[in-house]
Amino acid sequence: MGNAHDRAGRGGNPVKRRRGLFIGLIIVILLVVGAVVYGIPRRVADVAGGPGARVATDPLVRATVPVQRRDIIHTITATGNVQPARQVDLRFARSGRVQEVLVQVGDRVEEGQLLARLDNREQELAYIRARNAYEIALIDAAPNTVREREIDMELARDALEQTYLRAPFAGVVTEVAVEPGQSVGASDLIVQLVDDSSFLVRVAVDELDIARVQEGQRVDIRLDADPGRVRPGVVDHVSMVANTSGSVVTVPVTVRFLETDDFLRPGYTATLQIIVAEARGVPVVPVEAIWEEGGRRTVTRVRNGAEEIVPVETGLSDGIWVEIVAGVEPGDEVIALNYLGGRASGGAGGAGGRAAVPARGVQVPGIPFPVR
Repeated sequence: MGNAHDRAGRGGNPVKRRRGLFIGLIIVILLVVGAVVYGIPRRVADVAGGPGARVATDPLVRATVPVQRRDIIHTITATGNVQPARQVDLRFARSGRVQEVLVQVGDRVEEGQLLARLDNREQELAYIRARNAYEIALIDAAPNTVREREIDMELARDALEQTYLRAPFAGVVTEVAVEPGQSVGASDLIVQLVDDSSFLVRVAVDELDIARVQEGQRVDIRLDADPGRVRPGVVDHVSMVANTSGSVVTVPVTVRFLETDDFLRPGYTATLQIIVAEARGVPVVPVEAIWEEGGRRTVTRVRNGAEEIVPVETGLSDGIWVEIVAGVEPGDEVIALNYLGGRASGGAGGAGGRAAVPARGVQVPGIPFPVR
């Protein structure tokens, strides 16, 4: 009995011991988490003047990066399908029997070219008679009679012209819907014609971005069918009416190709990068180098081995680089926190520029949320 009592006194209650260890472990974990959350400095990126807090996940990951000159291109990305600038479904103005079809799919036609004709013997005969009556009236008839015969001739000529189907503009035939001998009405499709001299892409731009889109802005166009080539375009029209689908509000925007080629086909998928802002050859630093403290932006400059906090004025950003308007100059070195150094040598054009990054919703490696 005595030995048992001694063991209980030395070891205590096993249940209470485990409970105490568990509580102690929880306290330690909370202290560590608190230190991580409140001890890690926070970084911000000035993305086109908007908010965009960035958190450095490891305060010890530091890199010295030179201020350099680059092109910053701020774009809005949208996707649509290639469409001809003009496409028309052609129909006869009257019913009748198709006498002849003079084109087939793929034919290139000129403006005014005859495409198809109805059986028009009755209309032709009526026109000939009306014209003869008019010419006879010109000889000795009273002025009112001459005018009457002239109107008869004009009406007969119009009726005859309605039996012909002509191309309203130069283009390519994409559909022929009838054959000779077929009876058709005024509502029946005869020929479809597209203008292949100009192509468009119509896209829907989010309401949050549309304020930055203006007619005349340059656009880079990439086709899924030809991804290695960038085709130039321009914003041709911004609709005054928005569309709503569920909770999403968008505005229709029309982009026109500035150049056409034989590869372009209606229906191709096109990805557009609308250039809403750009800065060429400006001093830049990585977004990881920018701090925001007390309402002002700063960088940590390294000079002769010593670090100093320098206020800076920032300009345009593409979500990766930030333009420096004032504060530091090319050749200066700054500290970048959590900097992905391999990125600095990438991008289009080396030090002269890089591929544009969409302004909104950009997911940057190392950042736990999209930059906006």
